[in-house]
Amino acid sequence: MLSNILYLDLFEKTSKVVDRKDLFQKYLGGVGVASKLLLEEAKPKIDPFSPDAPIIITIGPLTGLFPCMSKSVALFKSPLTGNLGESHAGGQFANALRFSGYGGIIIKGAGKTPQVIKIQDDQVDILPASSLWGLGTSTTERSLSEPIRDCIQSVATIGPAGENMVAFANVIVDRHHHFGRLGLGSVFGSKKLKAIQIIGSTGV
Repeated sequence: MLSNILYLDLFEKTSKVVDRKDLFQKYLGGVGVASKLLLEEAKPKIDPFSPDAPIIITIGPLTGLFPCMSKSVALFKSPLTGNLGESHAGGQFANALRFSGYGGIIIKGAGKTPQVIKIQDDQVDILPASSLWGLGTSTTERSLSEPIRDCIQSVATIGPAGENMVAFANVIVDRHHHFGRLGLGSVFGSKKLKAIQIIGSTGV
């Protein structure tokens, strides 16, 4: 369901799903929901690279219904400005998330070693990714993409800039799209998060 929020802890390697109908009924679109979640999850003046600093990615209610409603929004504490980081990405990420049964994901904690989040409908895994660390985004995407049918698949990944926590590093989505500006890639790197892979098949 759109109102399902997936909470992930990279240090504990745990996940849980919480139905947040209250947010999706009250706040407008993915950015409205993400803004409220950021207020809930981020402590005032938190360091952008703190393990407790959240990455929040959400979608809007028309995702998967209207062809042009295809963007995801990420909210986070920007390491580049020290203020609110808001970035939007195209590609299949939003539709894959919706078709997996979620309206948003919240990522906290930091891995001791590189990790990949794999979401396939209600199956959520936090997997080792040391073999991918140091690779560029296109190579990483090709390594993770699976030959599937009747599903929507998306991969969001960082390259060496994000791994080395360059303050303006991007997260590349499906090779040709990106969460740009404000340094989301470096926040991924601080959490040792190499990529998020989503495979959605449940539909809307």
